Amino acid sequence: MRLLFLNSSLEPGRDGVGDYVRLLAGECQRYGHSCAIIALHDRHITVPDESVLNVGTGKIPLLRLPAASAWPERMGRAVAFRSWWQPDWISLQFVSYGFNDKGVVLNLKSVFQAITADCPLHIMFHELWLGEDKSSPFRHRLIGGFQRHGIRRLVAGLKPQRLSTSNPAYAAMLRSIEIEAAILPLFGNIPISTMDSTEPLPTLLADAGIPREGVGRNQWWLGLFFGGLYSEWKAEPLMSTLLRAVQQIHKRICLVLAGRPGAEGEAIWETLQRDYRRNIVLVKVGEQPAETISALMQIADFGISASPWQLIGKSGTAAAMLDHGLPVILSRDDFQPRIAPELPPSTDPLFHLCDASLESKLLVGLRKSPPRSRLGEITAQFCRLLESPRVTA
Repeated sequence: MRLLFLNSSLEPGRDGVGDYVRLLAGECQRYGHSCAIIALHDRHITVPDESVLNVGTGKIPLLRLPAASAWPERMGRAVAFRSWWQPDWISLQFVSYGFNDKGVVLNLKSVFQAITADCPLHIMFHELWLGEDKSSPFRHRLIGGFQRHGIRRLVAGLKPQRLSTSNPAYAAMLRSIEIEAAILPLFGNIPISTMDSTEPLPTLLADAGIPREGVGRNQWWLGLFFGGLYSEWKAEPLMSTLLRAVQQIHKRICLVLAGRPGAEGEAIWETLQRDYRRNIVLVKVGEQPAETISALMQIADFGISASPWQLIGKSGTAAAMLDHGLPVILSRDDFQPRIAPELPPSTDPLFHLCDASLESKLLVGLRKSPPRSRLGEITAQFCRLLESPRVTA
C-alpha cells in the first residue's frame, strides 16, 4: 500500500503524535508499504519544509506546513503533495488542539475534504472533547460541546472507511454520538536502549548530590515520573501508601521526575519537595536523551502515571513504560465519564491501581517484565485494520 499520514506537527521530541506518526510510518515502511507524511499545522517552523525521513534503506517524504500560513495556501500545497504521492490510503491522526488553539475544528472540514477527496480515509482519534467528566466546570462542558459537534461534523463530511481510537473510554464517547471506532493501542515513543542501564541512574543522582554508594537495589525503591504532571493529579493517597510500605521493609524511596513536566508540573514538584523531602528523595533530571530515559525505565522499580486510569490507553508515557516492562502505578481515579461510568480497569498485569491493595502489592514487589517493543505488533494491527473488509475491527 501507499500510505499518506496527515497530522498537525512533526517537530521531533516536541509533539507526541508527530513522534508516533514517524514511528508508525517507519514501521509500515519496513512492512513493505510506502509512506509519506504531511504536517498541516506545524507551530515549530515559519516556512514550508520538504524533506525526507531516512528509515533503514528507505526514505519517507515529509511536508511540513507552518501554522502561521493561511489555510488556503497550506491546503494548496497539501493537495499538490497528495496528488504527487497518489496514496491508496490516507490516515488522519487527529488531535483537535493540534489544529486549533481552542480545539475546535468546525471550519476545517473543507480543508480535510480537499486533501482526502476520492481516497479511502482512516481517522485515528488521539483526543476527543472536554467536559465529559461528571465534575467538569461549565466552561469545559461548553467548549466540549463545540468540540464534539466538530468531530461529528468532520466524520459526517469526510465519511472515513476506518476509524480508531486508543482506549475504551474514547470508543464509548464516540459511540455516544453514533461513531463506531476500533481500539488501536498506543506504542511507546521511547525506543528500548541497549546501553548499560546501570550507569545513568547513579550519575544523575550523584549530580543531584546523592552519593553513588547510596544507590543499591537492596536499599532503595526508585519510582519514575516521566513527562507532564497536571493540576488534577494529587499526591495522596499514593505518597502515604509508598511511605507505609518502605517503612515496613526498611528501605528508602527516591522519586525521579524526567522530561518536561510543564508549568503546572513544576509547581506540583515544588510542593512535593516541600511536603515530603524529609522522607522521600526527590530528584528532577529534566530532559534527557531517549537512551537515558530508556535506561532509567529499565532500572526503575515502578513508574507513576499522572493520567486517570480510565484514560490510561491514551497516555504515550504509560505506553513507553509498558514497552520497557515497567510496572505502572495508576494514581488517579478522578475521571468519571458521563457516558461510560462502569468502565472496567485495564487487565494488563503491569498496571496497578492506587487502591487498598496497592500496599500489599508493594510489599511483595511489583513484578517487572522483560522490555519488549510493541511497535511491530501494533503496526501490524493498524495494517490489518486498513485491509479488513469491515468498517471497524
